[in-house]
Amino acid sequence: MVTLHLPDIIINLINQAKEGVYWDFKQEHHANTAALVHDIMCLANADHDGDRYIIYGVTNNYGFCPLKCNRRTQANLIDTLRSTGFAEGIYPDIRLEQCSINGNVLDILIIQNAANKPYYLVKEKKEQSIIVRAHHIYTRTMDSNTPLNQSASPKQIEKMWKERFGLTQTPLEKLRLYLNDAENWAHDDEGKFYYKYHPEFTIQSTEAFAEQGCETPEWARGEIGYSYTSGNNTYCWTFYYHNTKLFKCVYCKFDGGKKDIVNPDWSAVGSGRIYYYLKDSFEYCFHNFMINHFNKSDHSKNLKRATSPQNFDIPVFESENQLQDFLSFSKMKLDIKSNKPTLDNKEQNRLFYELLDIYTEFQNQKET
Repeated sequence: MVTLHLPDIIINLINQAKEGVYWDFKQEHHANTAALVHDIMCLANADHDGDRYIIYGVTNNYGFCPLKCNRRTQANLIDTLRSTGFAEGIYPDIRLEQCSINGNVLDILIIQNAANKPYYLVKEKKEQSIIVRAHHIYTRTMDSNTPLNQSASPKQIEKMWKERFGLTQTPLEKLRLYLNDAENWAHDDEGKFYYKYHPEFTIQSTEAFAEQGCETPEWARGEIGYSYTSGNNTYCWTFYYHNTKLFKCVYCKFDGGKKDIVNPDWSAVGSGRIYYYLKDSFEYCFHNFMINHFNKSDHSKNLKRATSPQNFDIPVFESENQLQDFLSFSKMKLDIKSNKPTLDNKEQNRLFYELLDIYTEFQNQKET
């Protein structure tokens, strides 16, 4: 499957010359916060398997227009949602990205798909003539939001609740949902995890990585830049629905066996590689499950560098698109034309630390 970068996604939407069930165009940022909350809720509750977009900087005729100086920030948007009065304190997961298309700067508010639907308010949100009503469930049908004085249809609302309760998901999707409920997993006498409310979902520690005839993943040889003669090893956790294998995840102990994490993924950048997690990956979901279930520290953070006292966290990318943006950014910074990985461990360590510094620059640029 081809993964499109954010600018390509937006260009494809603009070229359709219409709005749709998961995207909405705006010439400028919302001046009215009640209207903003209504638009976000409608898109968050929409029946679509994937991200949803509010695209700022596009005219009614689907051309480009300059964004004005009163642009909202991601922090401002999140604060607005957090203080609005969503039921159970659960509000849509959003992030604000910026992209340039043919020299035109656009702000893209991305609303992530989640099984928390329906999102609704328990306290009315009012600003000027806009009133977002409490206990009304809004959604989006084709290119139209549910009117402020109405609610979604019973059929639409039923589907949202089914999604929240895990009645529409595949077993793997249900497993991801249950892993977020880490406190309700138990162990049997053999050390196997099972979910209390649906014990047909189990997690078992299976073979050591070396027993599969594979070389131990690099991260497990020791925290980058460090070497231990014992204590570092890698093994697998296998996830089952009844007797069906759903997924297998590599887990590693490092730093002489004192730390353990889900093995990070990596991508080549020139002669080096960047280690990372994808926030929406199953591996990162299980990584957080292990932290929450055992109430332990996150060993992917505050790691030591071999060459300086400065510590680092393993980067976490919001999406595959953000990862690809970072890889393009880092290759441009380093003037890299092709990937030719080095086999020298010390050089690989040095390049990894260099990429971490570029990642910090990438994050800072994104936030400004």
